Amino acid sequence: MEKRSVKTNRPVNRWKWAFIVLLAVIVLATGIVVNRVTAPAPTPAVTRKADIGDTSMTVELNRHQVNALAANYLNRFLKGQQVKYTFIVGQQYATLAGDTKFLGAKIRFALNFIPERQKNGNVLLRAKGLSIGRLNIPVKIVMGYIAKNYNVPKWVKIDAKKKTILLDLNQYSAKRSLKYSAQEINMAQGRFKFLITVPTN
Repeated sequence: MEKRSVKTNRPVNRWKWAFIVLLAVIVLATGIVVNRVTAPAPTPAVTRKADIGDTSMTVELNRHQVNALAANYLNRFLKGQQVKYTFIVGQQYATLAGDTKFLGAKIRFALNFIPERQKNGNVLLRAKGLSIGRLNIPVKIVMGYIAKNYNVPKWVKIDAKKKTILLDLNQYSAKRSLKYSAQEINMAQGRFKFLITVPTN
């Protein structure tokens, strides 16, 4: 009687094939990474050729950005001091708000100014109104109190008689590496442009 040989199928080693597939994926991924790393970097698009003489640039700010810068500056300048005040640029006025004393009582005030750009790049604030509750106190008295009792930066000059405050950006820039000057002040549109210059000497 003839015996037939029976062929036995060996069980598939799944772990072996999984390892091979994983190794292939690692090799492929490594090849892609190496190819991208060694490939030359793309050349950025140049919209304008840089000029060695370019030492100035114009920065345009909106109302929100101006107020954020003012708040940040005053927070640092008035840190640790008892007398606090704020400076906020609105749609029509730039407002200085703080506390003053009248007949021994502390009173909250809001002094409104109209900013004007000067030819030399400074900013002049002209007082146009005072909000101080129901009291009728002259603007000159409040500004005189501010000049005597408020700690203001040296580049901020208060003239109570003329009812003006000068923001002397030229003096502010004197001991700094960058020079600042106002180029445009548009309260209605909330647009403020400043020229920032890097001194060449």
